[in-house]
Amino acid sequence: MTTLSHLTGREHARFLDSVRQASVITEPFPHAIIDGALSADFLAQAYQNLPEKSLFNDAGHGLLAFQIWDKSEDLTQWRSPRKAFWQQCNEQLFDDAIAGAIHALFTPARQALYQRLFGDSADNKQDMIQLQPWATCGALNIRAAGSSLPTHMDWPNRLYSLIVYLDPDETASPDWGTRLFHGPQIIGSEGVEIMAKRAPDHVKSCTPEAATLIPFKAGRIAIFMNTPWSYHGAQVQGADGASRFCLVKGINMTLDSTEQLFGLPPELK
Repeated sequence: MTTLSHLTGREHARFLDSVRQASVITEPFPHAIIDGALSADFLAQAYQNLPEKSLFNDAGHGLLAFQIWDKSEDLTQWRSPRKAFWQQCNEQLFDDAIAGAIHALFTPARQALYQRLFGDSADNKQDMIQLQPWATCGALNIRAAGSSLPTHMDWPNRLYSLIVYLDPDETASPDWGTRLFHGPQIIGSEGVEIMAKRAPDHVKSCTPEAATLIPFKAGRIAIFMNTPWSYHGAQVQGADGASRFCLVKGINMTLDSTEQLFGLPPELK
């Protein structure tokens, strides 16, 4: 019988190797799509160990969330043997070695971005980046049929976002996936504030026709880099009552690094 520790250890090696062999797609902004990084056995266990739907919190727009980072209230208060699965994932699977490999994967794209933003001081600026421990960020999401995750930008401390599609259902419409947009560039003195507010007035050009779609596929991992023009959102197609589960993990800079590089909006102070 495969123990949980053995399972996550085996998956870690497989996941790490997949990240190291991945390639970055540059448009509409740097991202990677990885299939086969997690085994069918692991994905089946992840699906079986999801919290009850009633424990997810309404995040708006048909999106439900259950926070699984190491000290989250949702995970701390959950009284279920299934809790151990997600704790083990945070400690042994989604660890800082994987986060570091993702950071390394995007090094050329990050260097190009910082050169564009900071010119001759790009190398010095990159030296300021300190990664926040990866176990401090993560959520399970339920996207219900007919819902829409509004097109938005991430907070300025976000370096990369990772999404794992958990549902084993291969019959889902591919349109359920995540949409990426190259929207209006936001930099300068007001940039951080606009990013913090999720750029609501800057998404008019982000129409479905302009999107790059990362379609649904069971076990697929999508990773994308945060830039001053990284807009993303999602729509869920399907019959009434249908839903899709995904795991979302952010790789963030520390707030000190963010403040040195870009400044901080009041919401992050």
